[in-house]
Amino acid sequence: MTDSALLKRIIKKAEGLLKKVTADERSRGTVPIDAYKNRCLGHIERVNELTVYTREEIEWVKRKLFKVYFKLQEYKGSERQIEALVPPLYEDQEVNIDSVGQQLNEAVVSAYQKNQHAGGLGFSTSRGMTLSEGMGQPINLYWNKVSAAAKHPVKHIEYTTINYNSRETTQEWRDRMAAEKADILWREDSDLKDVTNNGENE
Repeated sequence: MTDSALLKRIIKKAEGLLKKVTADERSRGTVPIDAYKNRCLGHIERVNELTVYTREEIEWVKRKLFKVYFKLQEYKGSERQIEALVPPLYEDQEVNIDSVGQQLNEAVVSAYQKNQHAGGLGFSTSRGMTLSEGMGQPINLYWNKVSAAAKHPVKHIEYTTINYNSRETTQEWRDRMAAEKADILWREDSDLKDVTNNGENE
């Protein structure tokens, strides 16, 4: 009915849920059917929000999606109520901290150890592994506490004593260059006259 890549992708995702149900049933023996039904309804809601397609195209896609939803409703196998691995439900779940304590410890240790060792070919270094390192306040080598605490007298400067040399403008530079050029050419011209006059005198 339609050649839209977006609508075909939505239909393909919804029909993929049926394959996931079969795969879950084979691998685990139970299926989080409610999560899959919610995802299918999410696809239907997404299609309802589309405005660039004709009414016939939207109805055609919704018919296909509802066909998938009704097949998911007919599922009769054993089902799981909670599935932490099926997005987007894992964001909203609350998990007991004791059940993931070991995983958290491993994640912290692996993140800490990542950049702790360096070197190779028998030469290695270790950073941050001593107990005293990283404790206490960080030291700023450019900060002198004694100098900062000392009170320095305020110097008052008379504004009339300040000699401000402004930068020359482009026109001033051009005028100066023209004057220097004329001066150099005048000197060269006078030097040539001196040479010719000396030759005549001899």
